[in-house]
Amino acid sequence: VFNFVPGLGACGFTNTSDQLVASVSSQTFHSFPYALTSMYSNPICTHDLTVSFNGTNVTAQIVDFCISCPAEDVGFSAAAFEKFAPTEQGIVQNVTWVID
Repeated sequence: VFNFVPGLGACGFTNTSDQLVASVSSQTFHSFPYALTSMYSNPICTHDLTVSFNGTNVTAQIVDFCISCPAEDVGFSAAAFEKFAPTEQGIVQNVTWVID
């Protein structure tokens, strides 16, 4: 999981780093079942992402996607990322994740 800085995301919401929000890869976002051409109506926007690492599970609303990220990468806002590591670390390796 990487630390991402939210703003106006692909789901049409404006979020801050203080909120528990998540991003997924562009591939995951656009291949979600029933994804439409309009980003704002993608049903992934009504789902949460749960990331697990070292016995800790953190759930955050999916609000955006990362254009250049590999399919397996996911991002968390600072508030969510800090449940695993300081934001200065930037990336936490070997996590598992699922879209709820």
